Amino acid sequence: MKPYQIIFLFFGAVTVAVSGAMFFWMPDSPTEAKFLSDEDKILAIERLRNNQMGVMSREWRYAHFFETLRDPKTWLWVIMIFCISVPSNGISTFGPLIIKSFVTDPYRTILFNVPVGLSHVLVVSLSAYASMKWKLKGPVIALLCIPPIIGFSVLLHYPHDIEHRGILLAGYFCLSTFTGITPLIYSWSAQNTAGDTKRKCTSALVFIGSSAGNIVGPLLFTPDEAPSYSRGLRANIMFFAMVALFVGITSVYLKFLNFDHSKRRVALGKSAVILDMSLETAEEVERMEALEQAMREGTQRLSAENGDTRLGGDEENGVQPDDVKGRKAFADITDLENEDFVFVF
Repeated sequence: MKPYQIIFLFFGAVTVAVSGAMFFWMPDSPTEAKFLSDEDKILAIERLRNNQMGVMSREWRYAHFFETLRDPKTWLWVIMIFCISVPSNGISTFGPLIIKSFVTDPYRTILFNVPVGLSHVLVVSLSAYASMKWKLKGPVIALLCIPPIIGFSVLLHYPHDIEHRGILLAGYFCLSTFTGITPLIYSWSAQNTAGDTKRKCTSALVFIGSSAGNIVGPLLFTPDEAPSYSRGLRANIMFFAMVALFVGITSVYLKFLNFDHSKRRVALGKSAVILDMSLETAEEVERMEALEQAMREGTQRLSAENGDTRLGGDEENGVQPDDVKGRKAFADITDLENEDFVFVF
């Protein structure tokens, strides 16, 4: 058995072992989490109410399936995950060959890949922290696309020889930020999708997009183009630029959906503004809930002074008091059906 085969067998065995642990110990929903107390389960479910994500129903709904196919968001996620999977797989597969083109010693090639692996862990952690800190995922993804574009441009511009080894290594290390993009796209798509069937279908399509990108990626690097691999490098620059472009398109579309949901809430006599608490800490949630309650009371007081009964709750018109926020939170309805759903940028 060759050394590289042992490496693949080791990581394959670890993957199988972890998947087994996930199957037996990771719950499908908060109510099935054995490691949570009854009180913690209630708190977790209330968190779901704030997120308007619904709960798992295990009931297949064809209406949700067809909505998934009609929803432009679905295909925006698929395009983005495909565009990032193409260069990410190419980097993972042919990265050592790129280094080998200007580092002759094979052992030094392995050594130069060590800091790249460490930077992957750091980038994923920092990108997750940044998305939580800024309460935004799209801008973080777009920012993470910039270093790889610079890195590929450097690798494309300079000859792959010993003389330019320093600048080439710097360009190669810039590529490492790509690892933070894929988990953010998965998280972004899941956070903006509601309805049990729709979530499952969206996740399946996004996974298919990722797999397709992983197939295409290595095909861009052919032996006859060694050591420059110019076609693959140009294609990867294009794909990272496309990721940033579709992040912008997706953000604009989500803003439009939030505006549409706001109009629907006003038409139903609800508050036009719902504060998104999906990325907040427990302390921030308490503060925002108090602020939201104050806003609701102010709206009801203003509507009473103006003689408008809808905003204060009008049962005859089909609107209940308290803005009926959260009433649909546990219903198995999609993000497009639930006017209380707030899309996250």
